[in-house]
Amino acid sequence: MLGFSCKENRNLTVKNAAADINVKNENKYNIPSDLKIQSQEEVNIDGDPEKEMIITASDSAATNTHEFWFKNDKLIYQFTYPWASINKKWLVDLDNDDKKEIVRAQGYEDGVDYAIYDIVDNQQKPVLYFNPVLQDSRFPGVYLWAYPNDITELIINPQKELQVSLDNNYQRDDEHTVPDNQKELPFIFFKGQTKQPDMRISKMNQPQSMTLAGIVNSVRNNGGTLAKTAQSDKQWIGNYTGRFLRMKEESGDPRGWGQISVKIDGSSAKFQLNSYVENLKKDLIVINTTPDEITLAEKDNKNSAFTISKNKSKYVLKSSLIDKTVGETSSYELEKK
Repeated sequence: MLGFSCKENRNLTVKNAAADINVKNENKYNIPSDLKIQSQEEVNIDGDPEKEMIITASDSAATNTHEFWFKNDKLIYQFTYPWASINKKWLVDLDNDDKKEIVRAQGYEDGVDYAIYDIVDNQQKPVLYFNPVLQDSRFPGVYLWAYPNDITELIINPQKELQVSLDNNYQRDDEHTVPDNQKELPFIFFKGQTKQPDMRISKMNQPQSMTLAGIVNSVRNNGGTLAKTAQSDKQWIGNYTGRFLRMKEESGDPRGWGQISVKIDGSSAKFQLNSYVENLKKDLIVINTTPDEITLAEKDNKNSAFTISKNKSKYVLKSSLIDKTVGETSSYELEKK
């Protein structure tokens, strides 16, 4: 008998869900005609009185899923990711900035990825991958595996702290992602009603309340102990500097040049831009790292993104803040010290 993964069946034709659901006025959103609309949701993503619209669609070959986010009928975000038979999301403000993060469960019957995403520079960036735990009031004191369709909401207190269990050597037997910049997948708690009460987690460390930033820091570098920082993070620690021609007409004058400095230390960083025209200082946080790229953002404005990419011994910085400040889109070569 031959066995096939659900992922190998992704080329099956997707049924035109638009015929089965009540999609109102989809034409006014100019969704491409070759996409099949699967759902339309009214949500509040930024805490203001107005609701936004999210339209989810897929191509007929079930290759990609497309999300179109609208505010006041104008497109503000568009996300594209591989199609999956399981695709659930919850929007929750996890850092008290009135802008909601995206909690996603995506995958197939043979494996689901659970992750929290932040929207940075108009793109969704993974912040944390985790294992889900369900608290079902019908089973007090029992830890249950949280399947996507059983979840109703994330458990979070008024201080924006999640309920989490850390340092569990839990081995999953399904297909799932373990990112290079995490030493473990922490258990994150949800409320809901299980349909599989026998799927219990028999052993788990005591749950605690922590902010998202605290959890990310703990699973990356063991609670802030620099000596145990994950290798993909550790390689980025250092001071990056560079200079650029700030005033094009003054290339022969030292005052025409600007200086850039980015000092990365664990999960935070300091940015400085000094020139004859301006002097900027910003506190940054680390959003995501890979061996070839690190993404940072302003501590108080996560839509202001900084990306440093590595190509052999060269480092190149791109920053929406610098682009806005100097009035042009560019990249800046840095030297690591």
